[in-house]
Amino acid sequence: MNIALQPSTSKEGSMLEKSVLPQTESTKIMIVLNVKDFQECCLELVRQQIAFEVKYNGYSSPKTVTNRDLASVSNDNYLVIVKKIHDEYLQGDFSNVPPSEKEITKIHGIKPALFKTLFKKVYGQPFYQLYTTKRLEQAASLLKKGYKANEVAVMIGYSASSAIKFNKMFQKHFHVTPKKYQLQFYGKINRR
Repeated sequence: MNIALQPSTSKEGSMLEKSVLPQTESTKIMIVLNVKDFQECCLELVRQQIAFEVKYNGYSSPKTVTNRDLASVSNDNYLVIVKKIHDEYLQGDFSNVPPSEKEITKIHGIKPALFKTLFKKVYGQPFYQLYTTKRLEQAASLLKKGYKANEVAVMIGYSASSAIKFNKMFQKHFHVTPKKYQLQFYGKINRR
C-alpha cells in the first residue's frame, strides 16, 4: 500500500496528512517536509526499516537509500568519533584525568549509550576501564625506569595526597605493590 504524506492546509505547517493510495507492486512513501523535519523523518524511516529515496528540488538521488546503507554510514561516522575520543584521551599523557563520559560525549556530539556500546565493541572494554589499564601500564613503565611510587602517582594524574589510592589501584591491577613490582625487575632498586 502506498501512503502519501502531504502538508496540511492548517496553520501548523509541519503537520502532515496521510492518504492511502491503491496498492501497487512496490511500497513507496512520499513525504514533503521542511528542512527542520527532514532528519527526524529519515531516522523514523530507518527505525521502522523502510527503504526510501530522497528527492530534493526535483532532483533524485542516484540510488535508493536502504537502512543498511544509512546504518553503515552512520556507524562509520560514529566510529570515527569513537576513535578520535580514544586518541585524544587514551594516548600519551595521563597526567590529566579526562572529563566524565557524559561530558566527552556532549563535546563530541554522540549519545552516551551509543558511545559506550561502540567503544566497548571496538576496544574490548569500557572507556574508563581502558583508561585505567593504560594509565597503570604507563605507571609500570615509569616504575621500571626507577621512579619512586609517589613520583609516578603524580606523573599519571594522582595528587600527591592520593598516592595511597594509586598504590591500591596498582596492586589491584598487577596483584603486587608498586615497590614489589620494581623489586621484581631490579632486585635492589636503582633510583635515578
